[in-house]
Amino acid sequence: MTVSAEAQSRMAEELDLLQQLVDLAVAKKAALFENDLEALRQIIDGEEKALAKAEALHLHHEEGLDKTPEGRQLLQKRAALIAKLKEVNLLNQQLLEDALALVDYSLRLIHGAEESDLYGSSGRVETVGNRSILNWRG
Repeated sequence: MTVSAEAQSRMAEELDLLQQLVDLAVAKKAALFENDLEALRQIIDGEEKALAKAEALHLHHEEGLDKTPEGRQLLQKRAALIAKLKEVNLLNQQLLEDALALVDYSLRLIHGAEESDLYGSSGRVETVGNRSILNWRG
């Protein structure tokens, strides 16, 4: 039993699309490391186009594909690409969270926290008002 030409064609399109998404995710990682916002914008546009193409493709599991050697090989390639995509996307998510935490810290440092609990000279916790590094009073 061999894989039908139609099933192979659909799987080849799916593999190509997954490879595009992996390449875009790797490029996004590099753009995040370099803080290249223009490249990041272009990558996100590419991801949106690829995802729209995926929706139009109506990806689904082909019945009987795992019953042939070439079908199993195609499924293994798909599983490997999905695993790689998940791995790179997880790293990108962590990079974004770190960048957001840094921005949040910087903003709190610039504007000052609403209230800060600090130990006073008596050794007790005292609530201190706004402690900004900028003098907002003028």
